[in-house]
Amino acid sequence: MMRVNCSADPSAIAKAVNAFFGEHQVASLRLPSGWFGRPYDNWHQLTEAVAEGGGLLIRLDDSQVLTLEVDSVSSEGRVLRIRVRGGRWRWTEYGGDAEHDEVLGTGLVEFYAPFHP
Repeated sequence: MMRVNCSADPSAIAKAVNAFFGEHQVASLRLPSGWFGRPYDNWHQLTEAVAEGGGLLIRLDDSQVLTLEVDSVSSEGRVLRIRVRGGRWRWTEYGGDAEHDEVLGTGLVEFYAPFHP
């Protein structure tokens, strides 16, 4: 079980995100505004997580992008929590071309990995 706690350094948080997905492969996403889709209904794969422009960029499924102003990260077991001051969530509807751009407020961006036997 991985357990990580670190400060607002975007590079360190990117490493924690990469390690989490390296261990779990997929995860559901919960934003400060709520679940993206129904809880545990969507399993996202990490394309990249990098420090960029003083913040954190997380790309999921090759096409969905989180850009975050980060405060800290913590992880225990199958949950990774990133405390954010704000950010953006840009995504395209499944099976369609409609693009969405959501402004994120202060709160948590959380990744929930599936239960493993």
